[in-house]
Amino acid sequence: MSLFERIADAFREPGARATGSAASGVGAVSEDADGAESADAGDDGPTDAAELTDAVVAVCQRAPEGIRTYTIEVTAEGGEITEVVPGLLEAHFEVVDGGVGADRVTVRAVDFRGEARSVEAETLVGVRLAEPVPVADVRMRLVAAEDHDGDTLPSEWFRVASVE
Repeated sequence: MSLFERIADAFREPGARATGSAASGVGAVSEDADGAESADAGDDGPTDAAELTDAVVAVCQRAPEGIRTYTIEVTAEGGEITEVVPGLLEAHFEVVDGGVGADRVTVRAVDFRGEARSVEAETLVGVRLAEPVPVADVRMRLVAAEDHDGDTLPSEWFRVASVE
């Protein structure tokens, strides 16, 4: 089982949060100055400057009507991406901008097979970095996400988790 699969399993367990060796923080999606939604890896409290990460996963914590499509951007200021791994929708997953060798990546996935009709805490994408960066320098922006009814999914259902 890969590291990203273990993190996804931790989020699937009712009431479970990835802690200790599984993750060093979880942040909620919020709006930034230009109205775009973004998320910080790390909790809502003050971040320890020494807290570093070299891998993160973007997670949808719930989507009762599933996920039909999503586009997510992950940025690691000062970091270099070495790996981008699809999560839940790997059959129709693509990197549309950035990626390996860059400090950010935008990914998109579509559920053509009906695999994500109902979602309870699933990893959407995993990103590994060449060197650890401060957790506060890792951000996720939810560009778009729709369920199988064509409705926009609320940004508060999405989180990014730092993985050790």
